Amino acid sequence: MIYQFLSKVFKAIEVISLFLRAYSYFMFPKVFFRRLGQYCQFKGFPSFGYVFRNIQLGDACTLGKGVFLNCGPDSAIEIGSNVGLNDCTYLSSLYGISIGDNTRIGEFVSIRDNDHKFSDTDIPIHSQGFTGAAIKIGNDVWIGRGVYVGKGVQIGDGAVIGANSVVTKNIPSYAVAVGVPAKVIKYRKIETLSPR
Repeated sequence: MIYQFLSKVFKAIEVISLFLRAYSYFMFPKVFFRRLGQYCQFKGFPSFGYVFRNIQLGDACTLGKGVFLNCGPDSAIEIGSNVGLNDCTYLSSLYGISIGDNTRIGEFVSIRDNDHKFSDTDIPIHSQGFTGAAIKIGNDVWIGRGVYVGKGVQIGDGAVIGANSVVTKNIPSYAVAVGVPAKVIKYRKIETLSPR
């Protein structure tokens, strides 16, 4: 009996909390997003490393449950229109992350433009700072479940990255890449060179 009562109380608290978070995102979007496009859908409410950062979300984007957006003070996360970030996607930016229009990103994907420095064994790793470079993901890219995209990577338009791949090098347009580390196994389309 008491368990059922407490269950209802906690559920009510959870619903109120979700309502207040949703209300704050849409009533005060500039706190969380530099730009929040029209017709965006939130399946759950994203978490943020910091507020008042340069996070731009295009029109008609969908964010799944548990999405985490972490943007440094001098960085930007720019997400195009009609982009889907599935459940538990993690974006961490100190140098810049750009995602093109119509891109689909599977659940549990980690996109990080930075790594810890660790070369000095006399200083704890957490005290050595970061190293990194901007990430650019093109238009109409599909990134499968559990993929890691590392610093400085560029993924061309129309590329497909297989589930659980680790992308540490650039992937050309329309390539299909899989593995650890990710390697191109075929192309969806062979681009023809135009005469000059």
